[in-house]
Amino acid sequence: MAEGAIRLIVTELRVADLERSLHFYRELLGLPFAAIERHEDDDVPHAHASWGSWRGDEHFVRLNVYPRGTRDVTHAVLGFMVDDLGLIHERLLRAGVEVVSVPEEKPWGRTASFRDPDGNEVGLTELRHRLPGSAGDLSH
Repeated sequence: MAEGAIRLIVTELRVADLERSLHFYRELLGLPFAAIERHEDDDVPHAHASWGSWRGDEHFVRLNVYPRGTRDVTHAVLGFMVDDLGLIHERLLRAGVEVVSVPEEKPWGRTASFRDPDGNEVGLTELRHRLPGSAGDLSH
Protein backbone atom coordinates (compact mmCIF):
# COMPACT_ATOMS: atom_id res chain seq x y z
CA MET A 1 0.00 0.00 0.00
CA ALA A 2 1.33 3.43 -0.90
CA GLU A 3 2.56 5.71 1.86
CA GLY A 4 -0.32 7.70 3.33
CA ALA A 5 -2.90 5.40 1.69
CA ILE A 6 -6.02 4.42 3.57
CA ARG A 7 -8.55 1.62 3.05
CA LEU A 8 -11.46 0.01 4.85
CA ILE A 9 -10.65 -3.06 6.96
CA VAL A 10 -13.48 -3.29 9.51
CA THR A 11 -17.22 -2.67 9.44
CA GLU A 12 -19.23 -3.09 12.63
CA LEU A 13 -22.95 -3.59 13.08
CA ARG A 14 -24.71 -2.99 16.41
CA VAL A 15 -27.78 -5.25 16.49
CA ALA A 16 -30.83 -5.77 18.70
CA ASP A 17 -30.41 -9.57 18.90
CA LEU A 18 -26.98 -11.07 18.27
CA GLU A 19 -28.20 -14.66 17.75
CA ARG A 20 -30.94 -13.56 15.32
CA SER A 21 -28.47 -11.51 13.29
CA LEU A 22 -25.95 -14.36 13.20
CA HIS A 23 -28.66 -16.69 11.94
CA PHE A 24 -29.37 -14.27 9.10
CA TYR A 25 -25.75 -13.64 8.13
CA ARG A 26 -24.31 -17.09 8.84
CA GLU A 27 -27.14 -19.53 8.09
CA LEU A 28 -29.16 -17.68 5.44
CA LEU A 29 -26.42 -15.78 3.60
CA GLY A 30 -23.57 -18.20 4.33
CA LEU A 31 -21.04 -15.67 5.62
CA PRO A 32 -18.07 -17.22 7.49
CA PHE A 33 -18.92 -15.94 10.97
CA ALA A 34 -16.87 -17.43 13.78
CA ALA A 35 -18.44 -18.46 17.09
CA ILE A 36 -19.51 -15.78 19.55
CA GLU A 37 -16.52 -14.63 21.58
CA ARG A 38 -15.63 -12.16 24.33
CA HIS A 39 -12.45 -10.17 24.88
CA GLU A 40 -10.84 -10.02 28.30
CA ASP A 41 -10.90 -6.22 28.39
CA ASP A 42 -14.64 -5.69 27.70
CA ASP A 43 -16.49 -9.05 28.02
CA VAL A 44 -19.01 -8.03 25.33
CA PRO A 45 -20.23 -11.00 23.27
CA HIS A 46 -19.68 -10.53 19.54
CA ALA A 47 -18.83 -12.42 16.37
CA HIS A 48 -16.93 -11.62 13.22
CA ALA A 49 -16.52 -12.81 9.66
CA SER A 50 -13.09 -12.24 8.14
CA TRP A 51 -11.66 -12.46 4.67
CA GLY A 52 -7.87 -12.57 4.46
CA SER A 53 -5.48 -12.34 7.41
CA TRP A 54 -5.28 -9.62 10.04
CA ARG A 55 -1.48 -9.90 9.94
CA GLY A 56 -0.36 -8.09 6.81
CA ASP A 57 -2.85 -9.24 4.18
CA GLU A 58 -3.56 -6.22 1.99
CA HIS A 59 -6.96 -7.70 1.12
CA PHE A 60 -8.06 -8.24 4.73
CA VAL A 61 -11.57 -7.13 5.66
CA ARG A 62 -13.73 -7.97 8.68
CA LEU A 63 -17.42 -7.62 9.53
CA ASN A 64 -18.11 -7.45 13.29
CA VAL A 65 -21.54 -7.93 14.84
CA TYR A 66 -22.08 -6.69 18.40
CA PRO A 67 -25.22 -6.37 20.53
CA ARG A 68 -26.32 -2.75 20.61
CA GLY A 69 -25.99 -2.44 24.39
CA THR A 70 -26.85 1.15 25.26
CA ARG A 71 -26.36 2.33 21.67
CA ASP A 72 -28.87 2.45 18.84
CA VAL A 73 -28.82 -0.35 16.29
CA THR A 74 -26.72 0.38 13.21
CA HIS A 75 -28.41 1.55 10.02
CA ALA A 76 -26.25 0.65 7.04
CA VAL A 77 -26.16 -0.63 3.49
CA LEU A 78 -23.88 -3.62 2.93
CA GLY A 79 -23.02 -5.34 -0.33
CA PHE A 80 -21.67 -8.84 -0.99
CA MET A 81 -20.60 -10.72 -4.09
CA VAL A 82 -22.19 -14.19 -4.33
CA ASP A 83 -21.77 -17.26 -6.52
CA ASP A 84 -25.47 -18.07 -7.02
CA LEU A 85 -27.92 -15.23 -6.45
CA GLY A 86 -30.93 -17.35 -7.45
CA LEU A 87 -30.20 -19.98 -4.80
CA ILE A 88 -29.69 -17.45 -2.02
CA HIS A 89 -32.74 -15.44 -3.10
CA GLU A 90 -34.93 -18.56 -2.83
CA ARG A 91 -33.48 -19.41 0.61
CA LEU A 92 -34.20 -15.88 1.86
CA LEU A 93 -37.76 -15.99 0.48
CA ARG A 94 -38.42 -19.32 2.26
CA ALA A 95 -37.16 -17.74 5.48
CA GLY A 96 -39.54 -14.79 5.11
CA VAL A 97 -36.82 -12.18 4.65
CA GLU A 98 -38.01 -8.83 3.30
CA VAL A 99 -37.03 -8.25 -0.33
CA VAL A 100 -36.05 -4.65 -1.09
CA SER A 101 -35.38 -5.28 -4.77
CA VAL A 102 -35.86 -8.53 -6.68
CA PRO A 103 -32.98 -9.99 -8.70
CA GLU A 104 -32.44 -8.03 -11.88
CA GLU A 105 -29.86 -7.87 -14.62
CA LYS A 106 -27.38 -4.99 -14.53
CA PRO A 107 -24.40 -4.37 -16.80
CA TRP A 108 -22.08 -6.01 -14.24
CA GLY A 109 -24.36 -8.98 -13.37
CA ARG A 110 -27.48 -9.95 -11.41
CA THR A 111 -28.23 -8.01 -8.25
CA ALA A 112 -30.90 -7.91 -5.52
CA SER A 113 -31.26 -6.47 -2.03
CA PHE A 114 -32.89 -7.57 1.22
CA ARG A 115 -33.44 -6.34 4.80
CA ASP A 116 -31.57 -7.95 7.66
CA PRO A 117 -33.37 -8.37 11.04
CA ASP A 118 -32.40 -4.82 12.11
CA GLY A 119 -33.46 -3.10 8.90
CA ASN A 120 -30.04 -2.84 7.26
CA GLU A 121 -30.12 -3.18 3.49
CA VAL A 122 -28.03 -6.09 2.22
CA GLY A 123 -27.23 -6.12 -1.48
CA LEU A 124 -26.15 -9.32 -3.22
CA THR A 125 -24.50 -9.38 -6.63
CA GLU A 126 -23.63 -12.29 -8.87
CA LEU A 127 -21.07 -10.94 -11.32
CA ARG A 128 -21.56 -11.55 -15.02
CA HIS A 129 -17.84 -12.27 -15.44
CA ARG A 130 -16.19 -13.94 -12.47
CA LEU A 131 -12.93 -12.51 -11.22
CA PRO A 132 -10.16 -14.96 -10.25
CA GLY A 133 -10.55 -15.86 -6.57
CA SER A 134 -13.84 -13.96 -6.19
CA ALA A 135 -16.88 -14.51 -3.97
CA GLY A 136 -15.95 -17.72 -2.19
CA ASP A 137 -18.72 -20.16 -1.45
CA LEU A 138 -21.76 -18.20 -0.30
CA SER A 139 -24.23 -20.49 -2.05
CA HIS A 140 -24.59 -23.39 0.44
